[in-house]
Amino acid sequence: MNEVFVHEHALVHGLSEEQVLHAWRNAVSVARRGCESGEVDFVAIGFDQHDRAIEMTGRKKPFGVLIFHANTPPTTRALKELGLGGDGHGRGH
Repeated sequence: MNEVFVHEHALVHGLSEEQVLHAWRNAVSVARRGCESGEVDFVAIGFDQHDRAIEMTGRKKPFGVLIFHANTPPTTRALKELGLGGDGHGRGH
């Protein structure tokens, strides 16, 4: 999983590719998710160059990991899924 790519859809919430890659490489928590298609997804929370917490979802591909979702602040759902609490400061689903 050394190669990491950011899909343009991951940037729709105003984050840059550099911020997302920095946060992925500086993740404080990563969990594997199974998905209905049988592919392997990962949810992660990491910090960008400005110490902002960023939630990311990536999918394992033959060429590496493709990050297809990123937003800040992390949602309560992601915080709970990663065992980081979820104190209500993030947007929940």
